[in-house]
Amino acid sequence: MEVAKLTASLLVPGALAALGVYIHRVTKRFEHLQWRSQKLIEKRLAVYDDLAPQLNDLLCYYTYVGGWRDLTPPSVIAMKRVVDKKIYLAAPLFSEEFFASCIEFQSLCFETYTGWGRDTCLRTLFERRREGWLKDWNPEWESCFSKEAVDPALVRKSHQRVMEAFSQDIGVHSSFVVPMSGSVPLNVR
Repeated sequence: MEVAKLTASLLVPGALAALGVYIHRVTKRFEHLQWRSQKLIEKRLAVYDDLAPQLNDLLCYYTYVGGWRDLTPPSVIAMKRVVDKKIYLAAPLFSEEFFASCIEFQSLCFETYTGWGRDTCLRTLFERRREGWLKDWNPEWESCFSKEAVDPALVRKSHQRVMEAFSQDIGVHSSFVVPMSGSVPLNVR
């Protein structure tokens, strides 16, 4: 009987110690997951702050709103390279949906693989841009445009999907819908 009392008196503190160690490890693991999630959100926000303005510039250019006349065709092509680099560098930090929507947006805006050593082409018509350009239009810019123009409404919808994917991955809104500010101008050719 004495042996049983001694064994019980030793097992209870041992079990409590083991349970305490287990709870400590679970707590530390949870804290680490919270820290990692916080850092991931911070990085995603930094990518958003860096990438979203350029995506918005592309949206404005292709839908003829905002400062589209401030962008030259060569500067838009250069912007594509910068945006592509940022998208591919950020891909591991975001969902597949975000990456796919970014690639879809880029493919709507640009015709790639137009020939060895040739730049990508803008999937929009230059005639209306030439008419609306406030500065001197450079005729060499016409080679920057694809013969396959895309409907500006499709560009707007694709941009909206990118912003919704951004929103979901950042965790700001579970189903954020980008508000539309008007419509694509009807006189766009």
